[in-house]
Amino acid sequence: MQILVALDGSRAGSPVADWAAARADSFDLGLALVHVVPGQWAYPRENDHQLALCRAEDLLTSEAQRLASAFPTLRIATKRLSGEPAATIASLSPAYSMVVVGMDRRPGTEGQGYGSVSFQVAVTSKCDVAVVPGPAPQQRSGVVVGVDGSAESLDALDQGAREAERLNDVLIVVHATGPGVGLAEGGKVLGAAVQQVTHEFPSVVVKQVLDTTRSPGDALIAAARQAQLLVMGCKGRGGVSVLLGSVAQHVLLQVQCPTILTRP
Repeated sequence: MQILVALDGSRAGSPVADWAAARADSFDLGLALVHVVPGQWAYPRENDHQLALCRAEDLLTSEAQRLASAFPTLRIATKRLSGEPAATIASLSPAYSMVVVGMDRRPGTEGQGYGSVSFQVAVTSKCDVAVVPGPAPQQRSGVVVGVDGSAESLDALDQGAREAERLNDVLIVVHATGPGVGLAEGGKVLGAAVQQVTHEFPSVVVKQVLDTTRSPGDALIAAARQAQLLVMGCKGRGGVSVLLGSVAQHVLLQVQCPTILTRP
């Protein structure tokens, strides 16, 4: 299996490719570097399209060489494609273990996000998707996962615990009730999640966060500001018209750290 990383062409040596390569190397997986060039329709002149194709080849070659130097045992493939970027990347997703994309919206940008390539890929892909923002501060710790008792959040909890175990880091389990919900009910959901982790992953240190003042999305954004990873479940079933889940949608538009959207 391979991890697919979508290169947007904005710069070489991106933290997105570095993160994907490090993960592929850690899991002994291959890495596929993919760059999608929009069709001729996106360029006013034929020469512009040809120039974009040449630049794509140069980008793929230079990134493959750079990553091969940093990760000598990593199996790297490159692929240049033409088409609409988000739809093309999502169509490839069934063949990969994970798709990794950069953040092409600034945190805090208003709107539904349908114009964002990373958002569309996260919604429509058939495998796990990681959205990686720009260079992160060096001092980051903790793997954050949000739980609400749903099947999707339990899938995310399991993967979050595996990530914390792999990274030898603390697992921060967040449950947000918002104002007006009893502490007992919130504590029950959080307690069940923590019990599951301690039973299945006894070596993982777990920190509980019961947030009674924020919405679930805002609670995850706050918890992830200093984390090295956030893991969330996905309710989407393969289309922007299908509700992704208001929490995941809110968080994806304000990514604070590398964020994995899991699928069962």
